[in-house]
Amino acid sequence: MVRLGNFCIIPSKGKNMTIVKRSNQNISNPFDGSEMLLMAGESTGAGMITVADLFVDPGAKSAYHFHDNTEESIFVVEGDLEFRLGNKKFSVSSGDCVLAPQGIGHGLENIGSTRARLITVYPDPSPNREELDEVEFENASPPSSVFVRKNNEPYEFQPGISRYDMVGDFLGAKSTYISELIFEPGSIAPNHYHPSHEEAMFCLDGNLMAVYAKENGINLAEGDCFTCEIGIRHGIYNSSNDTATLLALHSTLNPPPRVDVE
Repeated sequence: MVRLGNFCIIPSKGKNMTIVKRSNQNISNPFDGSEMLLMAGESTGAGMITVADLFVDPGAKSAYHFHDNTEESIFVVEGDLEFRLGNKKFSVSSGDCVLAPQGIGHGLENIGSTRARLITVYPDPSPNREELDEVEFENASPPSSVFVRKNNEPYEFQPGISRYDMVGDFLGAKSTYISELIFEPGSIAPNHYHPSHEEAMFCLDGNLMAVYAKENGINLAEGDCFTCEIGIRHGIYNSSNDTATLLALHSTLNPPPRVDVE
């Protein structure tokens, strides 16, 4: 393993997987009352995806803005927030996920009494951002581009692994597929590779082990993220005694092309 700045680089046959260790990351402040850790993006070596871990204090509010080169998905890990999307204003809470289509204005505000945490995902390594003037918003229920946790049930992906599919063509996404996978102790997700896109894997809770190329036991601790290049064998398993949760973040639409391997 080679350490370059804040990133751990694991070489294998000329390829480099970037494991971004949460404990090494610098904090930025994208707007007042917020803190952000960049977990994947152009600066970490990703070529197709950006992932950030965002914390928002009670009462803090982001500017109304849009992205002209990418859509954005915002997963609410914890907290109660009000989103502005297009000309609609609606509330979301823990477990919900909002898709902001490319070119559509959006913003968020923490309307709860505790700090909120969100994971933001763009299927682009360098998303553009342009602020907009606020518009007249209409109070509404979450639109069809929002995954509402209470309206969905997980399904069994593999023995011991339950899964929520949160973003994909069913929300109107154009190039994003996001799933949450809950691993029981001893459970294993099949090894595979993707022939045409990167996948980022974010350990949301607990401790997991990653498979990469010929490496079969790479520790992925809570809050860590790794991005696997096109065509490289990878997988995830839970060797701990506790349940663990992974966000599988694909920079392509569902179903993501994949080839299962040993």
